[in-house]
Amino acid sequence: MRFFVYVTFFVTLWAGALPNDIPKDHWAAPAVAEVVARGWLQGYPGGAFKGELSLDRYQLATTLARVLADSPLPVREGEVRFKDVKPNHWALPGIRRMVGEGLVLGFPDQTYRGASVLTRYQLSLVLDKLMQSLGIAAPARVVRPDDLPAGHWAEGAVMRMIGLDVLPMGADGLFRGNQPVNRYQMARALWRVGQLGLSSQEASAQSGVASALPSNTPQSPSSSALPASQTGVNSSVQASQQAPLVPVEVTTASVPEGTPLSRLSTAPLPEGWASATLEQSLIHLGQDRGSGRVWATLKHQGQQAIALLRLDEGPRLEAFYPLNEAVAVASEGWAWLEGGRQLLFWDAKAQKTRLYGPIGQSGAREALPPVFAAGVQEGLLGGVALDESRNYLALMSGRPLCLPDCEKAASSQVLRLVLLGLNPDGLFAEYAYLLDDPKNRVVGLAWPKPRLLLVHEHDGQKSRIYSVDLNQADDLAFTEWDTPEANLELKPQVKPLTKKLIAELNLTSPRGLALLSSTEAVTIQQGVLRLKLEKPLW
Repeated sequence: MRFFVYVTFFVTLWAGALPNDIPKDHWAAPAVAEVVARGWLQGYPGGAFKGELSLDRYQLATTLARVLADSPLPVREGEVRFKDVKPNHWALPGIRRMVGEGLVLGFPDQTYRGASVLTRYQLSLVLDKLMQSLGIAAPARVVRPDDLPAGHWAEGAVMRMIGLDVLPMGADGLFRGNQPVNRYQMARALWRVGQLGLSSQEASAQSGVASALPSNTPQSPSSSALPASQTGVNSSVQASQQAPLVPVEVTTASVPEGTPLSRLSTAPLPEGWASATLEQSLIHLGQDRGSGRVWATLKHQGQQAIALLRLDEGPRLEAFYPLNEAVAVASEGWAWLEGGRQLLFWDAKAQKTRLYGPIGQSGAREALPPVFAAGVQEGLLGGVALDESRNYLALMSGRPLCLPDCEKAASSQVLRLVLLGLNPDGLFAEYAYLLDDPKNRVVGLAWPKPRLLLVHEHDGQKSRIYSVDLNQADDLAFTEWDTPEANLELKPQVKPLTKKLIAELNLTSPRGLALLSSTEAVTIQQGVLRLKLEKPLW
């Protein structure tokens, strides 16, 4: 019942961690602090919450999906048949969850109308269904708002939400059901849902708090200053390594050694690249959505490029983009530059690049967490990967950030997994990922399915591929942990991502990770290696 147990914990941990545009005496401050800490609502680049902005029905779906992920309810997803929701829409995973839970039915014309403003009537109906699913009953007697018509389609839901104080009416006795719901009101409603969940399970929560909280979770930000090895932060990793692994067969791609790129490329190559060979110029592989393709990062005689590499019918380069930047890793046109301080997007149609940098830095769009201004230790960055909808980008450093400096960070296990929202662009969420050992590094990242983010970790002798659960960790974005002063790299006092070991391979120097299908992945080690899985990943 983690949905109820963790509520009190986060109130303690994140007290005072408010977005920078909300004063501490604001009426919604406690609610915003809690729901931001839970990751149910995110802030904007620069640390603002912008609570006065209205929400639409797409945002409702993504927000409620996060709440449901923290609830004790089993995961239920429904088939989405709304004719105005495209198969690759960014909100589709959230809509699937809401449909499966029975929280939304759509309109009679079989549309979802996601871009329309969410009203208080609509929100009351959805939250009422959620509370009923959680077994939370409303009071029998409730004062009726003066502006609620008898027989209104949302009448029952409105009365129950007023009775539970989830969506209270105003001091003037009006509910104002046709008014839009803004982010302040949504935060307050979700905060109350958490409160009611705790009170309805008080007995079980009080008896189960100690066992339910993981051993590496502190009771307050300053309660433990022990190193990771003494606080039990690796317990989930050690347990996951005992799980059955997916057997993997490793084979090499059919490219004769020394084959020049000019014989593999169907795209024109700039001067100086024709004589380069694939195995010598490849430095990283990244995920692509096209069947049988991956993104390749290439380096040759001081020149940098990213390219689209097809592998299903014999390796060949389908697209080639030279760049005047020191690219470390790339995926679907997104390239992370060496040092980890800037992210680059290559717009193939416009033949232009856009740079993204840390919030607070000039010279690039502000998107990355401010702490990334410190940079990453020398060596490959971990990877970048787009989710299935192409609306969220994940990026993870291969080595810890240079906080407080690279020498001290060399003994750290903490990497930061960052999710950027691309519609609009900006920081969406940030999590702590713990290496198995400080000497390890992340060499690849793949995101083939919404609930399957894969991390390729290497210790110098073996590769281990993990899946991570984004719903089980603290969101660090726009909090005190997202500052150099927090010393997160040296004192990991947050709940990290849960890791599940999927495969282990004897590889000495792999770089990158991409999935061609549910049963085949690729990486590089002196050329392209195919990893054939005995069991499908999805």
